[in-house]
Amino acid sequence: MLTYLSEIDINLLRLIHHHRVLELDQFMIFISLSTTYVSIGLILTILFVSIIKRSAALRVVFYKMLAVLIIAATISLTMKTIVQRERPFKTYPDIEKLSKGGSPSFPSGHTMEAFAIAIAFSILIPKRKYFIPLIAWAFVVGYSRMALGVHYPFDVAVGMIIGAMTGWLIPSVMNRIPALKANKDP
Repeated sequence: MLTYLSEIDINLLRLIHHHRVLELDQFMIFISLSTTYVSIGLILTILFVSIIKRSAALRVVFYKMLAVLIIAATISLTMKTIVQRERPFKTYPDIEKLSKGGSPSFPSGHTMEAFAIAIAFSILIPKRKYFIPLIAWAFVVGYSRMALGVHYPFDVAVGMIIGAMTGWLIPSVMNRIPALKANKDP
C-alpha cells in the first residue's frame, strides 16, 4: 500500500513539475521565497499599526500571529527531523531542483507557514478583502514548491492541512487566556 501511495506521489509530482509553464519559473521562485518575508512583514505591520493606533486589540492580534508563526515553524522542523524524507530531486534524477530546499522534504515548511499565517490572519482580522489574496498566495506557495521540484504533493498537502489547523487552533486556544481575549478593534 505504501509503495502504491509513493508511486502516486511521484507521478503527480512529475505531472506538475514536467508540465509547468517554464516562463513562470522565476515568478514561482519569487512566490516560494516570499513566504517568510510576507509572514514576518504581515506580523510587523500589525505591530506597527497597533502602536500607531494605540490599539490593545491589535497588539493581541500581533501576539497571536507571532505565536502561530513560531509554532508552525517548530512543528515543521520537528516533523522534518523525525520523518527524514529525502527531497524528490535527490531521489529522482528527472526532477530538477529550481529553488532552495535542503532540509528533509516532509512536510513542506513553506506551505505550512503560508497556510498557518493566511488562516490565522483571516480569523483574527475577518475581512474578505484580506482572506482571498492570502489564501490564493498560500495555494500558490504550495504549488510552487512542487513545480520547482523541491517537494512531493503529499508534503504540500500535509503542510496545507497542518498549517491551516495551526492557524485556526492557536488563536482559538489563545482566546481562552483572559489577558489575550480580543477587545474589538480589527
